[in-house]
Amino acid sequence: MKLFSEIYSTYYSITEKILKRHTVTKAEIADIIRQNGFSESVLFLEPKLTCEDGYGLLKKEDNIYRSILKKEPHIPLTALEKAWLCAVLSDPRSGLFLDTEQKSQLTELLDAKKLYQRNFLTCFDQYSDGDDFHDPQYIQHFRDILSAIHGKKLIKISFQTRKDNRITHYFLPTKIEYSAKNNKFRVYVNRYQKRRIVDSGIINLSQVTLTKLTDITPDSFLAVTDKKKQAKIKILNERNAVNRFMLEFAELEKESVFDEDSGECMVSIKYDEQNENEIIIRLLSFGPVVEVLSPYDFRRKIKERVDRQLALMKK
Repeated sequence: MKLFSEIYSTYYSITEKILKRHTVTKAEIADIIRQNGFSESVLFLEPKLTCEDGYGLLKKEDNIYRSILKKEPHIPLTALEKAWLCAVLSDPRSGLFLDTEQKSQLTELLDAKKLYQRNFLTCFDQYSDGDDFHDPQYIQHFRDILSAIHGKKLIKISFQTRKDNRITHYFLPTKIEYSAKNNKFRVYVNRYQKRRIVDSGIINLSQVTLTKLTDITPDSFLAVTDKKKQAKIKILNERNAVNRFMLEFAELEKESVFDEDSGECMVSIKYDEQNENEIIIRLLSFGPVVEVLSPYDFRRKIKERVDRQLALMKK
């Protein structure tokens, strides 16, 4: 049973934002769709909102589109969504964002039975040494870093390296990312020295031993080289591979083109260079239904891994 549709839930949200503006131009509609939707959303959603044979929610008057609604739109939660949210609140990772009292209040407001219990789920192909999401110190570090991201403030972070060296610097964190395979959170940071970015990197939250927020908002820095890499991948429409691929790499920026005649999907993904080994491992889990086409160096690394695995199997 499909509980939610990523596409249609997003389109509902975008349409709600547009209708709340009461009056918008066609350019503003396209801009809202681009900011909140997918790469192809403008092609599909804009005509549905602006054309006469579309949804009929906007009325055109002198190149201005007006909402036909008398009141602001509101999308209420369904009973199924409430039950799902109650299940999400029981996830230990929710404690990183909400304290016990807040979770209790939300559960009371939702007033629904959990859609599922934690013991209903069995994880596979996941490392067993995941982060301790119940650790009060871990929670505090997570919240401090999240606060620094939202406030765009420098934060002092101390962490232990894999070689057991302790490093302490001032960083500007840019985002926190969860790895389902490792069951760990990591933070992307820019390291500052003398009011300038000197380098960037990734720190595992479990390695952080100290965080200290500052009131410093960087106003002068040197730009660092973009370490994003791009790979072009062909996906065969077998064993539900296309949907599985999109779900597996949902967090990555990507563009896709589906060929209905051949049943193949061409996808370009952008990923951080420091995560390349993990991306390779995740791609290999798809087996023969996925082929890396470019760049050559990335394709070569995939081939080397496959060759090593074949050699081990022969032994």
